[in-house]
Amino acid sequence: MKLIKFQLSDWLMLLVVQIWALNLSLIKIALKELPPIPFNGIRLMFGSLVLIIWLLKVEGNLKVKREHLFKIIILSITGYTIYQYVFIKGINYTTVSNTAVIFGISPILISIFSIMFKQEKIKPIAWVGIFLGFLGVYLTISGKSGGFEISASNIKGDILILLAVILWAHYSVSARPLLKFYSPLKFTALTMSIGSVLFFPFSLAEVVKLDYSVISIKAWLFLAYSGVMGLAVGLILWFFSVKKVGNSQTAVYSNIQPIFSVLYAWVILSESIPPALLLGGVIIILGFIFTH
Repeated sequence: MKLIKFQLSDWLMLLVVQIWALNLSLIKIALKELPPIPFNGIRLMFGSLVLIIWLLKVEGNLKVKREHLFKIIILSITGYTIYQYVFIKGINYTTVSNTAVIFGISPILISIFSIMFKQEKIKPIAWVGIFLGFLGVYLTISGKSGGFEISASNIKGDILILLAVILWAHYSVSARPLLKFYSPLKFTALTMSIGSVLFFPFSLAEVVKLDYSVISIKAWLFLAYSGVMGLAVGLILWFFSVKKVGNSQTAVYSNIQPIFSVLYAWVILSESIPPALLLGGVIIILGFIFTH
């Protein structure tokens, strides 16, 4: 049976799904005490520091080929500095449900970029799976109260989130040629560190003004989880899968995440489970079968 013929990359991506799904609920709790921009600035720098120490311990150097340096810098800026800024701003102007549905198109965009960059050829049956996955995500999220809604009040945020998804898809696909020369650890550590250093000035003023005495240990622990697990570990495992099996097969796991995000939110935040979760989950799994 196809579903049980899992490779190491499949099991690791299922772990990433759990890490990122839990991360959303923990971020929501931490953001009650830490404003979004300084939260993002601190977690990016913390995650980058962990990655650089890890890289130096494992590989012992930060060296890259001179001909790759410009592309690495550009991907650092688009994949982290700009992406993280528009993502955080976008969430402030739109709903969580809209954000989840818009991110549901990331496998489609990643497949399109993979074809444009001549990295992969997507079979027709895989396209069916990709669109089924998006439909499942939509049903899962739109079944919640306050589901996906286009309105004048959130259109600005929707556009920013869409831009963030495009930047993420471009970053993920553009990484694959470089992963022939560098480990997922080195690529992630370098691009995230450069992007984080360039992002931090946007958050510096608010970081300085923070009243650290009122921020709980719990909020710092959740920030640390988000920086180390959500960013550092999650992205290394993502690019390990991209290197092993390609962009499209890795991206399809993005459609499974909303199911677990909703379940974690139910357990941790006492949010209601949407009636469409079961139907959406079945469709997502069917999409996964077609693309795997």
